[in-house]
Amino acid sequence: MKKIVLAAKRPWNWKVFLVLVGLIIPAAFAILPFALNLQNAYSDTDVTVSLGWETILLDRLVNILLIVVLGGIGLALANRIGLGMPFVEGWIKREPVPHRFRSATAIAWITAVGVVLLILFLQIAVFGPPMQTMFDEQGIEIPEEASAPPQYGFLAAISAGITEETLFRLFGLSLLGWLGGLLFHDSEGRPKLAVLWTANLLFAIAFGAAHLLNVAIMELPLNALIVTRTIVLNGIAGVAFGWLFWTFGLESSMLSHFLLDVIIYTLIPLATMPENETARYLAIAGVVALVLLTLVWALRTLITENRKYSTDNELKGV
Repeated sequence: MKKIVLAAKRPWNWKVFLVLVGLIIPAAFAILPFALNLQNAYSDTDVTVSLGWETILLDRLVNILLIVVLGGIGLALANRIGLGMPFVEGWIKREPVPHRFRSATAIAWITAVGVVLLILFLQIAVFGPPMQTMFDEQGIEIPEEASAPPQYGFLAAISAGITEETLFRLFGLSLLGWLGGLLFHDSEGRPKLAVLWTANLLFAIAFGAAHLLNVAIMELPLNALIVTRTIVLNGIAGVAFGWLFWTFGLESSMLSHFLLDVIIYTLIPLATMPENETARYLAIAGVVALVLLTLVWALRTLITENRKYSTDNELKGV
């Protein structure tokens, strides 16, 4: 699938912004079951009782306001440098998008699965053994209640895919891309690829560091091992999402982020939660089969779309 190219210096579109706001509002609330479950696991009292629903609601409203404002700034900057939400813009303007959403979905899924496999490998082979040794030496135990139910994980995936991509990619990457593009840009005003990669890496690190908040909630020591693991594993995902953002649009990075979190926080728990050994093996086999089948679909979709794209270009004499 060829890169989706948007025009630089596009005018502000209120309808695109309102669609973004419409995604942000429910997403900001979708994280609540997952977040409250995690905090309750490490608290002596029910967080909803100690804080009160009024405080929780106020926190969500402030969070929404912040994300909406930064998302609006990011959207304006993205328009200046040829980034944005191509599928939403195409739908609003009733103009054909250069490539089908099916292809973008396929790439988002392949990216999500690839990043999950890399993260699992690093966790099991690199970070897992020394962390287990540290836990044993310091007597650290992760409460069973800290593992959120799969349905909470699914809601958290929706929330993270929308809110975090708005903050770190639409706002953060667009901001640094615009600033770097003031000095290094092409003839149409788009930032050079080196600028985008630099911005991507910087905000991938920031994205990883932001997840240290969960480490603090879990009362884990913020030593070099824990900090490095948190930033590296989440940063890898951040780099992939950043690439998707400037290559295929914010919708692709949101979708891939959502799918990655669904695998980690919904599918993997579903596969490992049965206590019966036979049921657990069947669940694992079912999840693996589902992932493999969807990967086959994704690859076939890309092959079909690329063949059609090549055929169309031949007919046009390109």
